Amino acid sequence: MKPPKKLSFIEKIVLSIVEDQPKGTLNTQRVYARIPKDSSIQKESVFQALLSLAQKKLIDQPSKGNFAKIQPELLTKARVIVNFAGELLLKDDEKNEILRIPQSAFKGLLPEDVIEIGFQRKGKRQEISRLRLLKREPRKVIGYLDVFNDNGYLLTGKSGYNDIQIDEPIDSKYDGLKAVVEVYDYPERSKYPLGRLIQVLGKAGEHETEMHAIVAEFGFSSEFPSDVLLESDAISEIIPESEIKLRKDFRNVTTFTIDPVDAKDFDDAISLQISPEEIKIGIHIADVSHYVKPGTPLEREAINRATSVYLVDRTIPMLPEKLSNNLCSLKPNEDRLSFSVELTLDRDWNVINTWIGKGIIHSDRRFSYEEAQERIVQKQGDFFQEIELLNNIALKYEEQRFKNGALRFESKELRFQLDENNLPTKVIEKQRFEAHKLIETYMLLANQAVAVYVFNLKKPNPPFIYRTHDEPPKDKLLEFAKFCKLLGYPIQIDNEKQLRKSLNGLLERTAGKPEEELLQQMSIRTMAKAVYTSQKTSHFGLAFEYYTHFTSPIRRYPDLLAHRILFEYLNKRESPYTESQIEELAKHSSNMEQKASEAERASIKYKLAELMKFHEGEIFEARITGVTDWGIYATILDYHAEGLIRLSDIRFDHFYFVETERKVVGKRSKRVYQLGDLISVRVKKANIASRTIDLVLMN
Repeated sequence: MKPPKKLSFIEKIVLSIVEDQPKGTLNTQRVYARIPKDSSIQKESVFQALLSLAQKKLIDQPSKGNFAKIQPELLTKARVIVNFAGELLLKDDEKNEILRIPQSAFKGLLPEDVIEIGFQRKGKRQEISRLRLLKREPRKVIGYLDVFNDNGYLLTGKSGYNDIQIDEPIDSKYDGLKAVVEVYDYPERSKYPLGRLIQVLGKAGEHETEMHAIVAEFGFSSEFPSDVLLESDAISEIIPESEIKLRKDFRNVTTFTIDPVDAKDFDDAISLQISPEEIKIGIHIADVSHYVKPGTPLEREAINRATSVYLVDRTIPMLPEKLSNNLCSLKPNEDRLSFSVELTLDRDWNVINTWIGKGIIHSDRRFSYEEAQERIVQKQGDFFQEIELLNNIALKYEEQRFKNGALRFESKELRFQLDENNLPTKVIEKQRFEAHKLIETYMLLANQAVAVYVFNLKKPNPPFIYRTHDEPPKDKLLEFAKFCKLLGYPIQIDNEKQLRKSLNGLLERTAGKPEEELLQQMSIRTMAKAVYTSQKTSHFGLAFEYYTHFTSPIRRYPDLLAHRILFEYLNKRESPYTESQIEELAKHSSNMEQKASEAERASIKYKLAELMKFHEGEIFEARITGVTDWGIYATILDYHAEGLIRLSDIRFDHFYFVETERKVVGKRSKRVYQLGDLISVRVKKANIASRTIDLVLMN
């Protein structure tokens, strides 16, 4: 710090001494001791100089008689987020850290605002020295309309927003209904943020109201803009002969699709050609890039959505129906354009050649997973020999993948049986067949083949979009390892090879035991999230050094982007995108993928709450799946429904939380409840609007 000109000689000397002390405090005696003995400066003059410098705010006085250097301002860029209780927090996304500041400092800020915040140390405390809004985008918020004399407010609950004042008169008939409001400003000295009414959803608790609320809450839309629909409607369904001549013709090759029984779009097909010397397996992907061109309304909307969203009763597609369910759907008995990867195998099923390019196919048959599984098991029915061979080859490559260290963990998926009123009557865990793994293996092989091809094109590596998955974060991994040890299943985490072996061994050691599902789900939560990026890094979960997403361009924008860039490379041209452009699209796609997953989970929670509403007051067996300082989370086994037992609701004892061991302990009874325990619970209340279930502990 450059001292002002109007400092006395003694003040300049004292200031330099204090600033030379990087940490801690100095009192008058310690400052005086650093002044040469032969000077004529008196101790009292030093004290007066210290007081004067503190008054001029050139040094800090954290406590009476103690002085310190003013620490430089620490500037941080952060984002406003909301915790489970509806409180605002700051998150430094670069460091992945939560910054805790007083709630009063959030005055005038909204969730998702990006700010610059400065901190300065005042003694042992850090105080906010500045706070500046950098970025605010309009945000859609779900709540309940409160209308009086045409003045409308959106009551927002625990969303992190104050109630929102609507900027136009509202009809009183909408009072109490659920609605979507777009918040765009928070004026100074105003108690309420301002917003515009976007959509009145309907009465809370009704199926359509709640499903539309979930779609809006996570930033998606069930409707396409008019210019997007006009463009898709204008696309011809006729494939010109001139286009066919540019492609490899697979129409006379045995080809079929295998998809869920209720699938509406088929974005991948498998073909098979057998000769005495070799086997050719084609992985054919819908050529969406042929129809969706850069700079068009269709492209703009595909980027904006980035992904299709799968809720319990509907799909919110990335592309309009004419493309997703028709032109880009590889329907049986129809010519369809494809982007294909053809693997040539020798008689020992080793890949000896890979061809990648655009094709045209004609699917012979549409199989559901159940139908394909019947052919694998019963060894009869149409195309059973082809499916059996493809399955046997897939099993070889699956085993090879696991031998290389790929993780065997699989997350649980639920589906609901709904009655004519869309009320849930049953919840079922989806079954995984060999037929699922068959398709999954060929999709993985195609994705890997494309990534390897691009990476090996030239050095330095050309721009491309990859799918990456980092090793688990060290702190989460250490916490998981401690918990495994507590349950009697120690794992080795010293290096990547040991970690892979331990995680897969954990499945084998817990197979069929009560801990199996708990540890599998906990291990999945321990993992880093897979993301899209322009930087080539390995995929930890799959044990692939090179990996991309190529196989689902109907429902994932990164796959469409990969198709577009790959086509240029196959034709010896440069990428139409820079690395920074790809990275920006990759980050957006990763973000939207996360939102789509959250929307799917929200729809499941909603239906589970609706289902358990019919069982309020009933007692069930449940397994503890989470323990915190505010309660115990337990999943009702019969319905896969997770609810919360609040510690404050447990009347027979006062329980305290032991974080290191993930358990709560009764102060008087010493009774322990920890992860994995089977308990008896009563359904206290199922709240459909908040998608939560409150439970009461029975034992």
